[in-house]
Amino acid sequence: MNNPMEFMNMYQQFRQNPIGLLSRRFNLPQNINDPQAIVQHLLNTGQISQQDVNNAMQMRNNFRI
Repeated sequence: MNNPMEFMNMYQQFRQNPIGLLSRRFNLPQNINDPQAIVQHLLNTGQISQQDVNNAMQMRNNFRI
């Protein structure tokens, strides 16, 4: 994702409906709504890697004001 506006749009969508946005890309059970449980499920099912989690955390840290 090279466009900062696209990232900000996705971030706003995520804040409004995190499960809805994530479900577009990942296979998530409907009963999961805890962020840690979501990440753990995605790791356990191989849908993301630990490096993906690390990259996301780094991005989050870089965007903090």
